[in-house]
Amino acid sequence: MKLLMYGVNRDSVSADDIHKYRLDERTQTQHLKDISDFIGVEEVVLLITENRNEYYLYVDEKQFKHGDLLRYLSHFTGKTLEETILETYSKFNEDVVKHLMSISSNVATSSNQVFEPVEVIDHALVHANTHRTVRTVLHSLFKTVVEFSLALCEKESIEPLLQSDIHRSIKRIKASVSHKKSVDYLVLGHHPITEQVMKNIIGKSNASVTFIDRMDYITEIDDHFKQWLTMMEQANLMSDIQCVGMNQLLYRLSKADVVIIGPSIQHSWISEDVLKEVQVMRPYAKVQQFFDFSQTQDETVFHPFKHVEYTHISDEPIKVFSDDKVEESITVFDDILSDWAKRYMDRYEQLQVEETPSFVGGQQETFYGDYSKKVCSRA
Repeated sequence: MKLLMYGVNRDSVSADDIHKYRLDERTQTQHLKDISDFIGVEEVVLLITENRNEYYLYVDEKQFKHGDLLRYLSHFTGKTLEETILETYSKFNEDVVKHLMSISSNVATSSNQVFEPVEVIDHALVHANTHRTVRTVLHSLFKTVVEFSLALCEKESIEPLLQSDIHRSIKRIKASVSHKKSVDYLVLGHHPITEQVMKNIIGKSNASVTFIDRMDYITEIDDHFKQWLTMMEQANLMSDIQCVGMNQLLYRLSKADVVIIGPSIQHSWISEDVLKEVQVMRPYAKVQQFFDFSQTQDETVFHPFKHVEYTHISDEPIKVFSDDKVEESITVFDDILSDWAKRYMDRYEQLQVEETPSFVGGQQETFYGDYSKKVCSRA
């Protein structure tokens, strides 16, 4: 058995032709289903972004024919097989693991790297699970990659490489509440940045999180975090997350220790009158932290309130490190990456031994995805 990855990206395909590889939701689903039916393919996950299309496969190398996938892509794009071969790149086994970890790390070890947010990794696995093209091996891979990406924020040894808005905001938010045993977070709006910040916090501290947005977004946020916690085998934390409508803004503000204003907020939700109402509702005074990712909140409304501390993320200073310190951090990061990849490969070898499936009524039980979902077996 073997792990494989075939991909194309903006570096491997010319700007004039990249659109030929583009997949919408319908064609992505069709590719998943078609490729999962190839001889020798046991599992498949597609990672599709604006920057890349990557096909992650777990195959029986004695049966799988690499030409099948290349011909499939050639037919889909209308390109010759020779062109398709030149435009695709591939990796196998441990190199697959290192590649996926690298692109999800958001750690800049060179100037031309293009990263993918954690939620892209989440969604790729959820989509494959929904269409029943993934089981234990690729599920374990993608789950490990998400854990790796989230764990990097804790690594002081690579601080020079952790200077993105997300990394700096997570560090700043955690430092502001490090003295508290439990923290009540309130997140305003629906955006990948705030979701990634909260994924770094949920499960690593005694935290309760409330998301507030328009009602048409609330179900989407709720479903996303339920799927994510199930995928990460942390379903026990679902009760710590609530998604509510804007009619609860005052009440939730009165409870919150930390308020995060997301980039999606298009006008100033917090006014001086709102803060005065919150003071009336709150039974006792406490210091409340506001962290703002938006471009629309009027920060002057916070000035009269001595128990409120306001920070705009873009105003947070970026530390500058010497070249030697950066090079040292890159070496440490490479060691961390290799260690995590090796740990996954050890798990991968273990899964080869354990992979005798358990059948119930002709269907194979799965431990991820929707709570009661069963995956039909394929011979």
